[in-house]
Amino acid sequence: MNRRQVAGSLLGAAVLGAAPGLALAQRRAPTDRMKMPILMGGDFSTATSKLATRKARDPAVREFAKLEITEQAAVAEAFGARPGEAGLRPDQAAIVAELEAANGAMFDMMYIDGQIAGHRELLDLHRRYARGGSDPMARGASLVGVTGIETHLFLLQNIKRQIA
Repeated sequence: MNRRQVAGSLLGAAVLGAAPGLALAQRRAPTDRMKMPILMGGDFSTATSKLATRKARDPAVREFAKLEITEQAAVAEAFGARPGEAGLRPDQAAIVAELEAANGAMFDMMYIDGQIAGHRELLDLHRRYARGGSDPMARGASLVGVTGIETHLFLLQNIKRQIA
């Protein structure tokens, strides 16, 4: 390798080191169709959880919502996306609108029920992606995500019993 090649390699490494997100985004853009339902489910969970951080009456509901927002941002990053980038399906947007209109204990129960349904859907999607997804980083996130979602479902069922 000559000096120009070495210098070029070092320059390239420095640029990539300075902008690791750029390099990852270029390699892992959410182009495969198996990612979109997962990302949309995450965006739904994030949108409803943002409402819950403001509107939930029960402290456990608010705390779960904060954790969910953080987790969905990490999943989106592992899938080569930004939170909110995939958007919502029409049925998800309708649920968000219903939650915006709800208050108090009714809001809390609607939020938890929506999270349970959304987590069940995401559990199936992540299981499938962990088995057959094309992006190794996203596959790893899905593999770990399955146990996290199962834990969330347990937490959500307990919160539901507490607020019922």
